[in-house]
Amino acid sequence: MGTLLAAPDLPRDLARDVSLAPFTTIRVGGTADALCVARSFREVTAALAWARDEGMPVAVVGKGSNLLVDDDGFRGLVLRLAGRLSVIVVRGAEVWCGGGASLPRAVQRAAAAGLEGLEWGASIPGTAGGAVVMNAGAHAGEMKDNLAWAVLCSADGRRRVGPDDLDLSYRHSSVRADEVVAAVAFRLTPGDPQAIAERLAGFRGHRRATQPQGVRSFGSVFTNPPGESSGRLLEAAGCKGLRIGDARFSPKHANFIEAGPACRTADVIALMAEGRRRVREAGGPVLEAEVRYLHPEWGITRPPLPELR
Repeated sequence: MGTLLAAPDLPRDLARDVSLAPFTTIRVGGTADALCVARSFREVTAALAWARDEGMPVAVVGKGSNLLVDDDGFRGLVLRLAGRLSVIVVRGAEVWCGGGASLPRAVQRAAAAGLEGLEWGASIPGTAGGAVVMNAGAHAGEMKDNLAWAVLCSADGRRRVGPDDLDLSYRHSSVRADEVVAAVAFRLTPGDPQAIAERLAGFRGHRRATQPQGVRSFGSVFTNPPGESSGRLLEAAGCKGLRIGDARFSPKHANFIEAGPACRTADVIALMAEGRRRVREAGGPVLEAEVRYLHPEWGITRPPLPELR
C-alpha cells in the first residue's frame, strides 16, 4: 500500500496512489488516488464527508470478487471496511455482520449455530455489505430472503433501514452511490445442523465442479436473462475458451472470464463485448453485465460495452 498520511478527522489509515489490482480477484486495473480503511460508523462518515469536501468520488471495495477496475485506475477515494465493521456475531436467530464481513464466513457461523436460510451465500466470495448492494443470490436464494436490517452511512450520518426500504430485486438495490452499507443483520431459522452441513457441502461441490478454480477471475460476467442461462447462451455462440489479449472465457464455464499474467482490463472489456455481440447475432437476448466496473471518474458503474439492438 502507498505511504500512510496523517489527516485530521479521517480514519487512521489513509494512503495515496494505491494499486487496486491486489484488491480484486481478477488482479487487473490501475491505481486509486487515495485509499482509506474505516473501522467504525464514525470513520466511514468522516471519510465520506472528507471526499465530498474534496470533490472526490468514492468507491467501496470489499473482497473485489465482482469488480473490474479500469486500467487508468480511479481518481477518487477507495474505502475499505475493517475492525468492528468486519466482525460477525450470532444473536439468537439473527447473524449481525459488519459491512466488510465475509459472506461465506457468515454462512459458516450461522451453520455452526444451527441456523439455516443463508446457505446460498456459501459460494459467493464477497462481503455482507456488497451482497446487500447487489442483492446477491445463488441456488434459488438471495439477500432479500434473509435481510432483517442494514445500516447505511453517508457524509451526513447513518440510518438503519429494512428490506422494504431498499427496493431489492434481481441483482439490484436502491443503495445510493454516496452511501455505504456498514452493517447487516440476517434473520434466519433454527434448523438441523447435519442437514445444513449437507446442503453446504452440496453447494460447494457444485461450485468446484462447474466453475473455474485456482485462476484469476471474478464472479459471473453476465446476469441470467429470464428463464435462460448466460453461460449456455455464450457456449452456444462459440464463446467457451474464446480469447482476446490475455483474457478468455473459461473453458469450464462460459460465463466466467479468466485473466492471464499479461491481462489488462481493456482485454476483459473487449472480450465481454464480443461475447454479447455473438449471443445477440445468434438470435439471443442482449446480455447485461453482472460484474461492476470502477470508472476513473464516475466510480462504480456498469462496464462500458457497446450498445446492441
